[in-house]
Amino acid sequence: MNICYFTCSTKYGGLEKVTVDISNSISLYNSVIVLVPNGCEYKDKFFKNIILVEYKSLDRRLNPFLYLEVYFILKKYKIDLVHTHASKATQIFYYLNKFMKLVHIATKHNARKGKIFNKIKYVTAVSNDAAKSIKNDNVKIIYNGIEPLELEDNKQKNEIFTITAIGRLDKIKGFDILIKEFSKIKNNAILQIVGEGNEYDNLTSIIKEFSLENKVKLLGFRKDIPVVINNSDLIIMSSLSEGFSIVMIESLFYAKLFISTKVSGCKDILTSKLIIEDFNIALKIDELINNYEEYKDEFSRIKNKYKNRFTLENISKEYFEYYSSILKIERR
Repeated sequence: MNICYFTCSTKYGGLEKVTVDISNSISLYNSVIVLVPNGCEYKDKFFKNIILVEYKSLDRRLNPFLYLEVYFILKKYKIDLVHTHASKATQIFYYLNKFMKLVHIATKHNARKGKIFNKIKYVTAVSNDAAKSIKNDNVKIIYNGIEPLELEDNKQKNEIFTITAIGRLDKIKGFDILIKEFSKIKNNAILQIVGEGNEYDNLTSIIKEFSLENKVKLLGFRKDIPVVINNSDLIIMSSLSEGFSIVMIESLFYAKLFISTKVSGCKDILTSKLIIEDFNIALKIDELINNYEEYKDEFSRIKNKYKNRFTLENISKEYFEYYSSILKIERR
């Protein structure tokens, strides 16, 4: 099977990690071509057996030169199936495919914008909310997954209760709200935020405004995310919107306790006890610190129920079976 993965993202985040991981896993047993923009930040993360093609044309949805370039790339490699990720790549290939007539699968990674997915014959979504946002009767939910590392549970108690949040420093992640709420908590704790992004200066300003320099640290980019999670007492997600968070999946394998705002994905697997309602973050943190073992037990039950479902091996198998079933239908 010759499969092409197509994404227009240049930055590396959760969506791009999913694309890389699925491409690498599927490439172990199939011929995989990955089509990405020129100069994308994550091209070195793909396996060497993958044919990586960087398109050179200006990255605009209605650029005719981009359509021509993608057309000739796909013709050259005799693709059986094209899998697009997110709305931009999906829209570009949707119009191009009116001429190419290839099997097209598109994945919607969140419940936000993306009317183009309503037009695609075969669509996957990474959460129930994402699926509900698509006006299409043929939507299949395939969650994200990771390849977990073997880590020993860190049972050592931190001197100060350690809370960690992870993600790109972007408004959508709600880190500004998190820091302001953290300033209200009554228990002794520290907050560390892992990630890079354009909100760095704003978050630094908020930390100074609330005199939290000794309590809140921006750690920047880290390669050892599983270890950081494992060494924390609590992983918190304060996002305004999510798809199916990789941080949540990583927490299922490595965290002692994980809580989140009421966003897609988390609503699929967390109990109400582990969901933060109406961004009342300070109240929830104080409540769980005061009842920590009870909350840990609640999260342990979630971990035992779900974590093996979200391994990359299982998710890749779901995708491959989906590809095979679609090709079988289309070749009749």
